[in-house]
Amino acid sequence: MTGRLTLGVAQKSERRTWIVERLIEGMKSDEIFKTLDYRNKKESYIKQYMHQLLKRSLIDVHIRLSPKAGKKTLHRKTADSLMWEGDVKTTINHIRFLGTQHRPDFKVLIDGLRIAIEVKRGDSGSAVREGIGQSLVYAASEDFDFVTYLFVDTSKDKKILDSLRGERERAFVGSLWERYNIRFDVV
Repeated sequence: MTGRLTLGVAQKSERRTWIVERLIEGMKSDEIFKTLDYRNKKESYIKQYMHQLLKRSLIDVHIRLSPKAGKKTLHRKTADSLMWEGDVKTTINHIRFLGTQHRPDFKVLIDGLRIAIEVKRGDSGSAVREGIGQSLVYAASEDFDFVTYLFVDTSKDKKILDSLRGERERAFVGSLWERYNIRFDVV
């Protein structure tokens, strides 16, 4: 028997794509990357700031999904929909795959969607590949419908960010989205 293994990829719609895009936009905020010394800060420090920005993005999403909801309801829905590994009150369960445990940095549950969020920083190909590998694990699991992976390029010359202009790189990023529901971006 020959054939390709295909993942059970969730259907994309304009609404679902908008939600994923809104999350990645929030994570890429200038508020972090024009004010924070992200090149010299640890990944956990960057994620702490992203947590607040993701909350703001999710409030915007909830406003669009439930325009008549009150402020308290919107904040409750946001708190219920965002889990962060750095929050002592939150547990993000591990996924067991290839004999090891994996878990995303953030988990978003919204509008019936389960979204894993992975954040990596670095200046080398190995740092990029690590996050791509983790993203593929989340996409292959039945635990998530979509994955957002933001790589924070700390190289002095922004070589990783600049590489996204390349034809192969654009095709690869598009393939991650089309085939695996992984929204990959670099800041």
